[in-house]
Amino acid sequence: MTKRLASGRHHLTRDEVAADQRRRLFKALAAVMVEKGYTSTTVEDLIKHAQVSRATFYQHFDSKQDCFMSGYARSQRLIIEFIMAVPEAGTTMQRFGVMLSKYLGYMAHDPATARLFLVEVYAAGPEAMQRRLELQQEFVVGVANIFNIHTQADRFACQALVAAISTLVTNALIAGDADAVRALDKPILEFAERVLGGSV
Repeated sequence: MTKRLASGRHHLTRDEVAADQRRRLFKALAAVMVEKGYTSTTVEDLIKHAQVSRATFYQHFDSKQDCFMSGYARSQRLIIEFIMAVPEAGTTMQRFGVMLSKYLGYMAHDPATARLFLVEVYAAGPEAMQRRLELQQEFVVGVANIFNIHTQADRFACQALVAAISTLVTNALIAGDADAVRALDKPILEFAERVLGGSV
């Protein structure tokens, strides 16, 4: 269960309290939905796990779907900013290796949240699926930039590579194996060099 702020005076501003409440609700989202799935999770489950009141929940979100989408947008922004910060020095494959390692490490570090947004997203409706596709497309753009892709065929290869990475990571998360996520690093790098090596 997510730790709540102590009652009474805690010397936090109203914005800091609100940020803490949202953080706890996002953590509850990952913890509860991994156990119960998106469909079976209720607002009551979330507020109980996050230790906030129903009124507090509805101060931040309109619904379970709104909470999920807000959490997804937050996670999406963080991961894209993180994995796109690739050094300009090094070979193309070295730079791609840095991006891949950061992505796999991010997914393996918090598998509950990663599973939420790669697996439970399918149950969250069309808007959530659209967000997932947007995230995947940003990943494609990042890979294409690293490999300096110009042709339609090479761009398709980038899309196929990112789709394969997403599927492999999703499968490992469904199996609950964070180590298997990290172990994808070497085989994906080898595959990328075969598929896109001619573009380097």
